[in-house]
Amino acid sequence: MKILILTSRFGFGYGMGYSAYKEAIALTLLGHSVTVVHCYSDPEIADFYDSRIKLIYLPMSKLPLVGFFTYFFKLNKAINEKIEIEDFDIVYIQSLEFGLLALARIKIPIFYYARSTIRGMRLAFQGKEVKTSFLSKITNLILITLECRCIRYSKMIFVKSYRMAREVCDLYGVGPKKLVVITGGIDDKDFQIQSELSCIEFKRKLKIPSDIPIVLYAGRIVPQKGLSYLVEASLKLLQEMNFVVIIAGANANEPYYAKVKHLIDNSIYRNSFYFLGHINQLDMSLVLNLADCLVTPSFYEPFGMINLQAAFLNKKIITTEVTGSVDLLANYEKIKIVRAGSSTAIELAMREVLLLKSPTNQLPIDLSDYSWRSVAEQLLRYFSLTDII
Repeated sequence: MKILILTSRFGFGYGMGYSAYKEAIALTLLGHSVTVVHCYSDPEIADFYDSRIKLIYLPMSKLPLVGFFTYFFKLNKAINEKIEIEDFDIVYIQSLEFGLLALARIKIPIFYYARSTIRGMRLAFQGKEVKTSFLSKITNLILITLECRCIRYSKMIFVKSYRMAREVCDLYGVGPKKLVVITGGIDDKDFQIQSELSCIEFKRKLKIPSDIPIVLYAGRIVPQKGLSYLVEASLKLLQEMNFVVIIAGANANEPYYAKVKHLIDNSIYRNSFYFLGHINQLDMSLVLNLADCLVTPSFYEPFGMINLQAAFLNKKIITTEVTGSVDLLANYEKIKIVRAGSSTAIELAMREVLLLKSPTNQLPIDLSDYSWRSVAEQLLRYFSLTDII
């Protein structure tokens, strides 16, 4: 089967780029031809080059509105001149930007992976102290239009969690027969339990004391990820016990980042916080190995792959009830689920988790059913159907 994948990021860029890369590799290993078109790039993408995958880079301007307008012409011109789309068996859209295509003219089956939705995120922001500019409101309307186009012209819509399936169904009027839940995968080579020596060396490199508990936040620094709630909880708990907070994530929202930094810099506990910036997915395993506890305090999180990665490494996890991956981790003994948007709930959970000694004989959760090969096989099962919807 010849598969055309359209994605905003490939390899880099946290969950989306990493998933696109792993799915593409898994599909090629099953004997299929994969071409990937991506619209953003980064020097980090060199770490994910693979000769089995044909990569086509069609850069998109990051300027709001102007970027969409120019990309509409660039994308459709490329499809007409560089890519013989009818030579492929299916089109697999992983990012709403490709709703700019003349999808109605594409005769081969289209599939869409809805990793999140703009309407869902806007709903989650209601009641939060986050200002939205007029330009952002206009941009969101355009993004919703593109989402609706991807949904309308797709044979099937893939989502990563049942929470996300309900969101797409309720907010976009999609029937349940058109929705398929396929979770993200785990690569046991990328995520391995590291030796104590390697962790000590990494702590030394970061100038972190080796005998202090470590709380980890891993993800972009944006409002919906809820980092400020973790910071507020940590500042209160640091009055009672000693620990450090590692923040592994890029600044993707300057006003929100400034808010978080203000909370920390105006505290006597500022030296208990370590900002690592963006971490390559291939290096995330080592960072996770350092942690005594992973905290994912999001108030909007359709899946939350980092939770699965932490569970695979047998780590303690504090996450919120809105996170999609909690369904998969219902039987994981080291997870605490708290109310989203509550620093008090996070503080109470952190106190309990950091003071609790884990049984030394407890095994990591078995995630063997969530290999990337399994993800690819599930995708192919639907790609191969000719009579769907």
